[in-house]
Amino acid sequence: MATRKSVRTVLAAVADAAASGQVAARKAIELAWLLGADVVLYHACYESSLAGGAFFDSAQMAAARREHLSRATRSLKNLAASIGGRELEVRVLVEWQRAIPEAVARAATREGADLVVAEPRYRSGPRRRGLSRIDWEVARLCPVPLLLARSTAPYSKPRILAAVDPGGHGLRVSSLDVGIVGIAAAMAEATDGSVRVVHCVRDPPLALAMRPAALRRERQRVQAMVRHLARGAGLAQRDTRILDGAPVATLLDAVSEEDADILVMGTVVRGPLRQLLIGSTTEQLMHAAPCDLLLVKPEGIRIRSR
Repeated sequence: MATRKSVRTVLAAVADAAASGQVAARKAIELAWLLGADVVLYHACYESSLAGGAFFDSAQMAAARREHLSRATRSLKNLAASIGGRELEVRVLVEWQRAIPEAVARAATREGADLVVAEPRYRSGPRRRGLSRIDWEVARLCPVPLLLARSTAPYSKPRILAAVDPGGHGLRVSSLDVGIVGIAAAMAEATDGSVRVVHCVRDPPLALAMRPAALRRERQRVQAMVRHLARGAGLAQRDTRILDGAPVATLLDAVSEEDADILVMGTVVRGPLRQLLIGSTTEQLMHAAPCDLLLVKPEGIRIRSR
C-alpha cells in the first residue's frame, strides 16, 4: 500500500520568481508539510536580451546575468521565508536555463524529487487558447508524477478521482495503474481526503459488436481488476466506480458529479518511433478538466541529465 512516505521530496517548478500568487510554490509547500517531505523551489531563469551569444557576450552582460539570477534567488528566498514557516525548511534553486521543460526534468532527477508541482502557463489569444507549449513539454518530460495546480486554495478533505484503464493492458493490471491508485491513496492519506477509482467502459463499434454475454463477462473482468487495484492501495470496494461512455466526456461528468478536487491519470504512451507522447485522452482532459491534475508516468521513464 502506498503511504505518504512514498513522497520524500517535492519540487515546485516556479514559472516567475517575482509574480504574485505563486501557485506552484504554495501548493508544493503545503503538500511537503502534510507529507513530511523536503521541498525545493526551482526556477529556470532566462532572459534573451542578456544571453549574449558566441560573438556578442561581454563582461557587462555576464554581470547583468548574475544580477538577474541574484534577484530571482532573493525573490524565492523571501517567498520561502513568508510561507514556509519555521517548521519546514525550504531550499531554493535558481539556474540560467533556456530550455525550461528539460531543465525542470533534470532538476527533478538531480534533486531526487518524488513529485513536481507546476502552475500551468495558459496561452490566450483570439485563435489559440489553453495550455502553453511549455506546459505540454513539462508534462511530457517530467520523470516523476506532476501536479498541475490551478489555484493556491489549500486541500481540505479533497475528493480525488483516480482514472485507470486495466482493460487496456491485457489480463494483468499495469504498473502505471498501480502507480495512479497508489499516489492517489497517498495524497488522500496526507490530506484527509477520499479516493474514487474509476474506469470508463465504452461499447465497441457496431462493426465489432459482441454478444451481450461476452460484454457482461468483459465488464465483470474489468470491474474485478479495478477492485483489485483499490484493495492493493488499501481502499474499499465502495471506492470504485465503473463508468459508461467515451473517456473524456465521461470523466468530465464524473469530476462534476463527484465535485473532484484532483484528477489522477496516466500521461505517457510510446509513439511509433519510441518517442514519448501524451495520450489523446489525457491531452483533452489537460485542457478541459476544471480541477487540479496529477499526471503519472509508467515506471522506468527518465530523462538523461546533461
